Amino acid sequence: MEKKVADKPQNLNNFLNFLNENKTELIAQVEKAFVSMAFENRFTLHPRRLKDLGAEEYNQFITYLQSGDASLGFSQGQRRAEEGLGQHLLMEFGVILRKFCLERVEGRLPPMLPLALNTVDEYINAYLGGYIEIREKKILQDQEQLRVALSTALERQRRELFIKNHAIHTSINGIMLADLEGLITYVNPAFLEMWKIEDEANVVNTRCSAFLGDITNEDIIMILMEQGGWQGEITSRRRDGSSFDLSVSASIIRDETSHPVGIMAFFIDVTERHRLETQFRQAQKMEALGQLAGGIVHDFNNLLTAISGYAQLELMDLPQDSPAYQDFLQIKTATDRGKDLTQELRIFTRQASSDRESLNLNSVLNETYKILKRTFPPEVKIEIKAEPELQSIKANSSQMSQMLMNLCVNARDAIMSKNDRSQSKGRQPGGMLELSTANVELSTRLASRFLNVRPGKYISLIIHDSGTGINPQIMDRLFEPFFTTKGEKRGTGLGLAVVYGIVQNHDGFIDVSSKPGEGSTFQIYLPVFKNHQGKLAPKPYMPDLTAGRGTVLVAEDEPQVREMVIRALEKSGYSVLSAADGREAVSLFEKYGEEIDLVVLDMVMPHMGGQECYQRLKALNPEARIMIMTGYTSDTSAETFFREGNIQVIKKPFELQSFTQGVHQAIAQAKKKSSGS
Repeated sequence: MEKKVADKPQNLNNFLNFLNENKTELIAQVEKAFVSMAFENRFTLHPRRLKDLGAEEYNQFITYLQSGDASLGFSQGQRRAEEGLGQHLLMEFGVILRKFCLERVEGRLPPMLPLALNTVDEYINAYLGGYIEIREKKILQDQEQLRVALSTALERQRRELFIKNHAIHTSINGIMLADLEGLITYVNPAFLEMWKIEDEANVVNTRCSAFLGDITNEDIIMILMEQGGWQGEITSRRRDGSSFDLSVSASIIRDETSHPVGIMAFFIDVTERHRLETQFRQAQKMEALGQLAGGIVHDFNNLLTAISGYAQLELMDLPQDSPAYQDFLQIKTATDRGKDLTQELRIFTRQASSDRESLNLNSVLNETYKILKRTFPPEVKIEIKAEPELQSIKANSSQMSQMLMNLCVNARDAIMSKNDRSQSKGRQPGGMLELSTANVELSTRLASRFLNVRPGKYISLIIHDSGTGINPQIMDRLFEPFFTTKGEKRGTGLGLAVVYGIVQNHDGFIDVSSKPGEGSTFQIYLPVFKNHQGKLAPKPYMPDLTAGRGTVLVAEDEPQVREMVIRALEKSGYSVLSAADGREAVSLFEKYGEEIDLVVLDMVMPHMGGQECYQRLKALNPEARIMIMTGYTSDTSAETFFREGNIQVIKKPFELQSFTQGVHQAIAQAKKKSSGS
């Protein structure tokens, strides 16, 4: 024993010498083995790196033999584990060392063999021990990473599923799921709200065709199976019997193998959209009709201006007891009625510029009530519900009276028509007309139900009757001018058109609801006016032409109107120059501008209109005094032109007394300003 122990250092030195002698061959074998096992590593290392490991492993083993420190093998195994080498590759290093010893040592130095093999085994065991320790840690780390990744994936999947379910459940649009037989399996709360159904149980297991208008289950399934999807608009009925419009998108639900498993339908309530589209079309139609009516007003006003003016001139010269005086008086009376008709058309076309004041609509309601009590049949019961604290509006009181009276007359006719039918069936006649006012706050949501309406404070005027009601088929034509259901002898078709024009001209809007046989409700909204002001002073009435002096330039393209105006001015004492259009007026002004005290311009003339002519005259003389005559303008920019230019305007047809008074005042102001400067 002592001899063996004593011989150990010598054998170890011999073993070291032996390894050094065979270093090149041994490293070559290790490199070859490592490269051949490249794809067994945990991480694929480059073959060049694996080749370098042969020399590193050899040198580490030599260091271990020289130091006798077993921890060197352990730490080397840890490093190789960190680097990602596979266990089989490391064991192959031990196999190569043992095989090399058995083949070379046993034949040359037999006493050294046991020591060489023991030393290799001790190193490889420590080497593998370090390797396994790190590998186990890495396995645990990998398992933890896998667990975290799996847990994260499951949590993400759970959250995605929750979000999808929540989105379906809380969607503002209706969602319906059904099986391939067309039986409903699920509906979301929005679907229940659309149809006014309280419990989902009342829907599940019913046929989906019950909610798709006239489409049958068989049609739905056939279309979807052939096309994969369908889009369209339908009208459906709620459980309370009311109808509403829907946009529907339906499709086949397929599994991961593209096999059909069910049906999904998506519903959007488009009732409000359709209503706004109808309002928009109505507004466009009324705008177009307004343009047409405006053109008629212009031409008709020129005719009335000429006829009325000449009649007034003759009435001034004729004795009142002469037959001719009475004839011209009848002509004047007829033109005044024509003027009223054009005023209604101007209101409809939103051209009527009338004086407005701070007005409490209850006063109009009370005055109208007095008239209704005296003129309406006794079987029509009239009830007033006025808000005592009603806020004021800025309005023209006569137009408000006309609007209310037109609506009440329509309501009376509807009640009487229903009474006629009732009497034919042996029933007692009767009816109710209810007029009410209220202060309302229009929210953004409610305002969005109407076209171009802003939220805010309004007063509401409601006219409700128990008459025949309105046929839904004609609801869209209610406010068209000349449209009537009363027959040729009972209505002109202008009543509701005028109401529409008055309300629009006062920045308000109308909501109409009706059921045939149950009556109608007209609810008018007008914006509240905060700046309370007193009534405007009435214009004084002048019974005669106002005399004056000066030179007036008249530009009017209608010969009859031009000659009538010239006669009235000359009769009042003025010298008159006349022009048939704007270009001729400018030419005369360039020539006689210093002598002209006032220019009277028609607004609509060929070649050069009144607005352009006004600007040309002002360019020639900024102090020129100009009066505009107009019977029609559909251009809002012209109204702005009048307002911003502080221009004196007289509307056709006009009273000659008012016209000559305006001329006298304009010239007097111009002379006063000139003398003051």
